[in-house]
Amino acid sequence: MKTLISASLATAAALASAGPAWSQTASLAARSECALRIEGGVTNWVIQGYDPFATNVPIATYDVVFNNEGGAACTFDPVFVVDQEPFGLAPDGRQGRVPYTLLDQFSNSNATPTSGRTIARATQRAVVVQPHSQQLVRFQFAVNEDGLVNDGLYSQRVMLVAEQKGRGNLLASRAFVLGVNVLPSAVLGLSGQYRRNGGQALVDLGELSEGIAKVPLNMTVASTRAYRLEFVSKNNGQLRMADSNWSVPYQLMIGEKTLSLGSTANYTSSNTDPTRESLPMRFVIGSVAGKRAGLYSDLITVSIAPR
Repeated sequence: MKTLISASLATAAALASAGPAWSQTASLAARSECALRIEGGVTNWVIQGYDPFATNVPIATYDVVFNNEGGAACTFDPVFVVDQEPFGLAPDGRQGRVPYTLLDQFSNSNATPTSGRTIARATQRAVVVQPHSQQLVRFQFAVNEDGLVNDGLYSQRVMLVAEQKGRGNLLASRAFVLGVNVLPSAVLGLSGQYRRNGGQALVDLGELSEGIAKVPLNMTVASTRAYRLEFVSKNNGQLRMADSNWSVPYQLMIGEKTLSLGSTANYTSSNTDPTRESLPMRFVIGSVAGKRAGLYSDLITVSIAPR
């Protein structure tokens, strides 16, 4: 029995002494390999406050830091992969997709996952991160503004993957949300027979006679949703002769709707969708009987707002 016990103890001792040596070898091997981690700062790459009728464009740049905590260099290509959905930014609660582009400014290459993932190119400059070092890679994100007709959030979830150069092995990955937030917005214009004087449009109604003035004029409207027009007449719907009490009443027709300008008048669009339309604008002149000859005028202030 003593011999058997002694043999067991010797075997156990041999196993115990082998354990730390094996662990140490594995640890050394791990420290001698690439160990990459993606640090992205913000993970929501969302362009905020885009106005489709202003001069700004939906474009922004974002930085990603690749951190190598291992003992060997990491050589890889940054690849974007669409997360189980068609390519393109989806408008919140609506159908359709808006295309975008992603430019890898480190390698000056197109990183857009148009077909579901970034297309790898053999000539593309690889990212190399030395042991215990980091490398910043900047991406430019731009959205096709022609598709941004509604206001609201357009977004898509993607995965950024670091693929080992020449082997395709996954070294690290991180999820991001790409998007653009479109503001409710509307703009107003005028076309037809008028001229400009500074910031005002001057409309000559010609010789006044009762009825609709024969002046071709249209109000052009663009809005990301249904809209409301507001009209304010300086003389409360009267064409007045300067420095006198003489006046001629008139009304305003927008489309097929006649507006009285005795107080603030409103016109509301009939649909709820994004709109680009041209509305006929006509002036309905009241009685001119017994009026004194001269120049009669009024000032109308028009404003527009999405609703």
